[in-house]
Amino acid sequence: MALPALEVLANSWTACAPGYDDLFVPRFAPWTADALERLASHIDGLPQDGAVVVPCCGPGQELGPIAALFPEGGRQVIGVDLAPGMVEIATQRAQEAGEHVSAVVGDAMVPPPGAHAAFLSVFGLQQLPDPVAALGAWVGALAPGGVAVIIYWPMRSGVETKGPWAHWGQLLKSKLGAAARRGTAGWEDALAGAATAAGGTVLENCSIAHEIKWLTPAVMWEGMTRAGPWHAQRLRRGDAFVDGLREEFCAAFPADEPITHTPSARLLVVKRNGT
Repeated sequence: MALPALEVLANSWTACAPGYDDLFVPRFAPWTADALERLASHIDGLPQDGAVVVPCCGPGQELGPIAALFPEGGRQVIGVDLAPGMVEIATQRAQEAGEHVSAVVGDAMVPPPGAHAAFLSVFGLQQLPDPVAALGAWVGALAPGGVAVIIYWPMRSGVETKGPWAHWGQLLKSKLGAAARRGTAGWEDALAGAATAAGGTVLENCSIAHEIKWLTPAVMWEGMTRAGPWHAQRLRRGDAFVDGLREEFCAAFPADEPITHTPSARLLVVKRNGT
């Protein structure tokens, strides 16, 4: 019997947590820096009260830098993730960041109670079962003047038209057909409308690309399927299915040369209306 989607994600990201922290947090750091820069640019206009919530916080790499944006202290920073393994690492970072910083296991679709000053999420939105409803909930949970800074991978248009991630997507489509699709068709086009309907104004909606480098195709394959987003396929379809794609994936690239690609994410900044 197939596991429910959220259980697959929780189990996968728990298994991946240490490797993800080692391999992907540094590679995704430029996008994290973009999100933090956008949040910092709105610091002076944030509501006086309310927490900064980090849905899909993963191993918590944003928690300390967010807390550092408020040197006077007292601003609560709350990381939320469905994977206990991720939250375990995030809790260690939260403890280092100060008494007002925490990480909890929970459903990122449901904001913590209260009216919040900000939401910041990097590469979590596209994994949720209903990204449109999630964004609406986050914006709706902002206090007037609060800001949501969201970076996500665009699944409809793809993060790249050629390169290793595009190649992986093509491999899955060739083996699985329509079952390779992730999420409900059209959800990305509905995000801006959901933010507006929840009482927000979209300030930015643009693409941001950065370079990622891997030592060899085999190193990338191991990282992506053992510690990254491709690992979930091992739980959904089994190790034999995933490992059966290894040779075909790696054959598309020179075996002993680095892989460098420049995937493009989407940045969405929304401000809650009111004063």
